[in-house]
Amino acid sequence: MTNLPNTLNLINYAFVLFFGITASLCLADISFRKHRKTYLLSYLCFGIGQVIFYLVLGENRLYQWYPLLIHLPLILLIYFGLKKSIYVSMVAVLSAYLMCTPRKWVGTFVSSFFDYDPLIADAATIIVTLPLLFLVVKYMAPHIIKLKHENKTILTLFLLLPLSYYILEYAFTVYTDLMYTGGPVIIDFMDSFLVLLYFILSILTIEFSSQRNQAERENLLLNTAAAQAQKEIAQLSLADKKSSIYRHDLRHHLHFLQECIRENQLEQAMQYMKEICDDLDKIPVKKYCQDKALNLILSSYLEKATEQNIQTIVSVTATDFSRFQIPDLCSLLANALENAIHSCAEITDPNARYIRLKIYEKNHQLCINMANSYGKEPVFENDIPISHCAGHGIGVQSMISVVEKYHGIYGFFASTGEFRFQTTL
Repeated sequence: MTNLPNTLNLINYAFVLFFGITASLCLADISFRKHRKTYLLSYLCFGIGQVIFYLVLGENRLYQWYPLLIHLPLILLIYFGLKKSIYVSMVAVLSAYLMCTPRKWVGTFVSSFFDYDPLIADAATIIVTLPLLFLVVKYMAPHIIKLKHENKTILTLFLLLPLSYYILEYAFTVYTDLMYTGGPVIIDFMDSFLVLLYFILSILTIEFSSQRNQAERENLLLNTAAAQAQKEIAQLSLADKKSSIYRHDLRHHLHFLQECIRENQLEQAMQYMKEICDDLDKIPVKKYCQDKALNLILSSYLEKATEQNIQTIVSVTATDFSRFQIPDLCSLLANALENAIHSCAEITDPNARYIRLKIYEKNHQLCINMANSYGKEPVFENDIPISHCAGHGIGVQSMISVVEKYHGIYGFFASTGEFRFQTTL
């Protein structure tokens, strides 16, 4: 029985080593199936080194030299030998060390019922090793592995917590006993440090999340603008094609009119000219504002509205668009008009369909007011109209992105059958 404590202690160290190596390699996305030799050689080499160090210098020295004997070589093995990044290598090893804490706590907790008997503590930690390792490999590793796709900033942020814990653990429990003898000063320091670290990580996480959301909104805006541009290019091409046809046929028209005048068939000539004018009026490029791109957008969508028997009333008195990127305004108006046309088209009574658009300047700001009738009651979430239909709802997000880009304000309203969109940029 006298050798039982030493035996359990040695077994516990073996299980610690097995747990740490396995968890570190798994968290670094090094599978056992593909790297079986690496696992076995790591167990063997680190195990022999640990046993020699334990027998020659004793347990206390082993505990103090563990970072240089086990942790650092394991990081270097993953970095140089297995070609992982230094961030992934450090995160893997330090996270594995961090997960040893629950293992140690279980031993302490169980032994507390037996007057903190070290034999009970070692036995409990040995027993809990494999179940805890299973949880780490099964549920923790798949998420840590995804860090290899992140940039250095995210990896540094994630590394901050296990690295801080590692330094404090060795500073206060291994190289000194301040954690147990330092009293309120050390306890308050630990509390303050954890609170400070929590707020730092929270602030940085929120900032990175905000940047990512902004990038996603900008990407959404670009995709929507690109799709919108394709629609407008097609519309412009159609108008240009019709104009080209009339220019090409102008010689034939003039020749026909010349023959009518020569034969004194004035009435037939007048009728022919009227038909030509009617056809020219159907080319969907009307002038609503001075900017050509905006005018094309308005002309295109208002023509679509007319085709669906939607009454349109448009007033554009604003003239200065120099502060804006025209593609942004085109995207904003195109999405607003497209949504309005879609809402009006759901009304069965054509006489109840209407769109009113007013674009004007006030106090050196651009104001856009749009109102349209609707047949189906819109659904709002946080004062934003939403749609659960496939392909819908993206336009509103694109509109909001444009307004926020220019630090403007916006509002969506619906009451008594009328939907209104207002913004000031």
